[in-house]
Amino acid sequence: MKPTQKNLTRKWISGVCAAAAVLIAFTASAQIITLTDNNSVAKIDVGSQAGMNYWAVQGQNMLNQQWFWYRVGQNPEASIDTISPATVTLFNGTRGLSTYYANNLFGIRVDYLLSGGPFVGVGEQASSDIGETITIYNTSSSPLEFSFFQYSDFNLGDPLNDTVQLGKNLRGLWNEAVQVDNLVGLTETVTAPGANHGEAGLYNATLVKLNDGVASNLSDVGGPVGPGDATWALQWDFLINPGGYVTISKDKYLNVRIVPEPGTVTLLALGLAGLAILRRRQG
Repeated sequence: MKPTQKNLTRKWISGVCAAAAVLIAFTASAQIITLTDNNSVAKIDVGSQAGMNYWAVQGQNMLNQQWFWYRVGQNPEASIDTISPATVTLFNGTRGLSTYYANNLFGIRVDYLLSGGPFVGVGEQASSDIGETITIYNTSSSPLEFSFFQYSDFNLGDPLNDTVQLGKNLRGLWNEAVQVDNLVGLTETVTAPGANHGEAGLYNATLVKLNDGVASNLSDVGGPVGPGDATWALQWDFLINPGGYVTISKDKYLNVRIVPEPGTVTLLALGLAGLAILRRRQG
């Protein structure tokens, strides 16, 4: 039977809608948001495990990967980008980002606020700060047994020369991470609540654990670990009432000694070499 014009139109509309849905999903999965403030730039891939993978202070990037995983009950851990495409909202100009992931059981909102410091000269200390607030909503009608994980892989200066140590508060909960290199220091402070488990290690042991398809807790090895390509992670365990929510508040602070750009060093070296040759010729 020859298709009618109406059927052809319906098929065309269906095809366009399907193509649009694929395009929207693809765009969300590759969506990289850039935050800027004063001397600082941060980039967050909201649609993949790459997560926040760039945090530069006066052009010096100190971050390889920071992202979040979750676990419901004793199911395996999964990264939050697998829950749904991110709903993205920017605020405070170019400084703030709010992302939201949700399914039929729960939603996770992550808010970032970048606060860059003033520009400084070579050899001086520059600073930058990122505040993060995570809110987990139980949208189901039953109590939600929920674990939330943060994984961090900073490369401070020489990525093979970092040392990291985790700390606890007076209640015995993990609430601090301190990572140092010769020229850079990073501190994360958990305002509330402290984490139930923590793990300091070398790349990529913790990342493998989060992605191995097996439910597991962090090791509670707080370090110090290093020198090496140091990583660390925190784990919060909650039982969230139906219709309820929990909030995690924390803050990251970078202190960076500014060094010359590699190109600047090369040009300076070439200039000095040329000056030395000129002097020899004149002599």
